[in-house]
Amino acid sequence: MVAEATLLTVAEICRLALPLKAKIVAAPQAAERPVRWALTISSDAPLPYLEGDELLLVAPSEQPCHPHNLIAACSRAKVAAVAIFEPVDPLLMALAEAERLPVIALPQGSRLRDLERSIISLLLDRQGHFERRSAQIYEQLIEIATENVGLEDIAETLSQFLGKGIVVQDKHLRVQACRASPELANEWDAVLSLLKDRSKLPQALSDRYRLPRHTAISYTQTLRNDGISRLVTPIVSKGIGRGYLSAISRHAPFTELDRLVLQHGASICALEMARRKTISDAEKRLRGDFLHNLLMGTLSEAEALAEGDRFRHDMRSPHVAIVITWQGEPHPSVRRLETLVNTVLQNHSIQALVYVRGEELRLFFTDEARDLIARARAFAEAVMEAAKREYRHARLAIGIGGVAEHLGEWPNSHRDATHAAQIARRLRAEKPLYSADLGIYTLLTRPDLRDDLLALRDKMIGSLLNHDERQRADLLQTLEAFFESHGNATQTAEKLSVHRNTLFYRMNRIQEILKLDLNQTDVRLAVHLALKIHRLLGEQN
Repeated sequence: MVAEATLLTVAEICRLALPLKAKIVAAPQAAERPVRWALTISSDAPLPYLEGDELLLVAPSEQPCHPHNLIAACSRAKVAAVAIFEPVDPLLMALAEAERLPVIALPQGSRLRDLERSIISLLLDRQGHFERRSAQIYEQLIEIATENVGLEDIAETLSQFLGKGIVVQDKHLRVQACRASPELANEWDAVLSLLKDRSKLPQALSDRYRLPRHTAISYTQTLRNDGISRLVTPIVSKGIGRGYLSAISRHAPFTELDRLVLQHGASICALEMARRKTISDAEKRLRGDFLHNLLMGTLSEAEALAEGDRFRHDMRSPHVAIVITWQGEPHPSVRRLETLVNTVLQNHSIQALVYVRGEELRLFFTDEARDLIARARAFAEAVMEAAKREYRHARLAIGIGGVAEHLGEWPNSHRDATHAAQIARRLRAEKPLYSADLGIYTLLTRPDLRDDLLALRDKMIGSLLNHDERQRADLLQTLEAFFESHGNATQTAEKLSVHRNTLFYRMNRIQEILKLDLNQTDVRLAVHLALKIHRLLGEQN
């Protein structure tokens, strides 16, 4: 038997020596009883000599087990706990509850002699056992991962083993799977909110492109003053951080084994996330091909409706096409744009079919709101705001098409959205453009008027364009900011981040170069129109 000082409890034995899927199914309140030894017995044989506080591993026999006899004998012998293959007889669990005798359900296929040796090894040589246990846990987690059970089951297994809450987050700190521990069940939503705050992330883990050097580390953090803390480790795949795995507890210290298990768990989560990404990428390609064929008119309505059902999307409701591209150079990749848009869709619970074509992101948006265009505008503005927050120097061009009441009108909505996005990009528009609001821009982009429009531009602002090119100045930007601010000097100066006196000097210089009086309404209208022509047609000239 093991000395008193080195005794472990039933709960600790279950966590540290038994299979990951083993769980206490009866009398968990007595799981703090100490364990002195482990022994394998047969369910139909009398108990051997016992000194008390043994954990009995019950082997099934050909004769049916009599729960009353087994539990009564164990209670008399002061057994610490019994472990039985699942499913466990409900009558046996009820009797064990009455006797306050913990019952552990073992997964089918467990080898009892191996488990007995594992428990005794833990009792006699705890440090050496931890090293062996770490390897065993990794093997068991790999086995779980190969079953394609998903992140939720992986989180549940880790939570059950560690006795702590588990949270799996992606690189954007969105929760992908979680499992609350009983002690934190009432506060779990508040805990999840804390973990979504990027400022709570340890500085060493904030740059996901530098994580490969730190894959073997984890950090302990105090999240709240009441003792709630976490152990967090990065999830790394193909040399890049893909997310974070956290164990959450109140007051309970994190052990070295906890760290090893969490690091193994992060490796398994990386495998599962990579598998999910492969499936997601395949679905994206299929969805993109489907929408492309739909817009090209190569699908019948029946085929389109069937494909929509496959993607779990209602193709019969009204839709609006939205086209989104980055403005200017350099800019983030179109894949980052896709991630940003999908995040906004998820946060706003919006239904849409999204796909990438070249440098454009295209989506067909639907909503139960009566004014679908207003909802589409609000969504597009939310995407622009998200882009400004995440990529401070990057800007988007967004075009919104008309409402397509049925599938046959989807190509028209998409064509209008594409045209609006092109105009938004040329005008460097700072808000989404709706095709029906383009008004004069439709006239300004007519090919048959191109020469006349460029002639008007050269007549009104040609001298200013030439001056900026010669002097490498940017008075044109000042003039555009002046019109965007509706002639308000204070707003224009703020927009350009210059003093009002500097703005007045520039505006006087612009009027000198143009030889025009911008205080005259007709002159101001003509100059403003010339600026629009330059942005729409100048890059192509």
